Amino acid sequence: MITVTSVMDNEQAYRSYAEELTRYATALVGPADAADVVTDACLRAFDSKNWPKVSNRRAYLYRTVLSVANDHHRSTLSRRLREMRTADRDVTPPIEVDVDVLAAVERLSVRQRAAVVLTYWADLPVEAVADRMGVTTGAVKRHLARARKQLKGWLS
Repeated sequence: MITVTSVMDNEQAYRSYAEELTRYATALVGPADAADVVTDACLRAFDSKNWPKVSNRRAYLYRTVLSVANDHHRSTLSRRLREMRTADRDVTPPIEVDVDVLAAVERLSVRQRAAVVLTYWADLPVEAVADRMGVTTGAVKRHLARARKQLKGWLS
């Protein structure tokens, strides 16, 4: 049973931690999805049977944001893989993708990201990537070189 007191407590917890949780979520999923991740995490936490017994609500909310962010990455990856498979039936999904690698790839420019995904995840040759992107093979090679340099810096 939800009481007025519990609703007020939940609202107070949200108001107290939403800003810092959003900064944390932004680092995990990017600015476009951070607010949604925080909202989903708070709703999940508030609905939990453990929530009334939690002594450190801030830490509990941080853990819940991390869990929702991981769910978000998995669903985003699944959607992207479905889209790639629909576009090209020869695409096989990677066995395991590191969340840090996925986050770093998402930071690349759109053209660099497209070149990386088509080359490494779709396993297409440079010529096929160039054809799909509507650029020259030299441009694809340049995008890949710049992407590798960026990724190396971010993931080192």
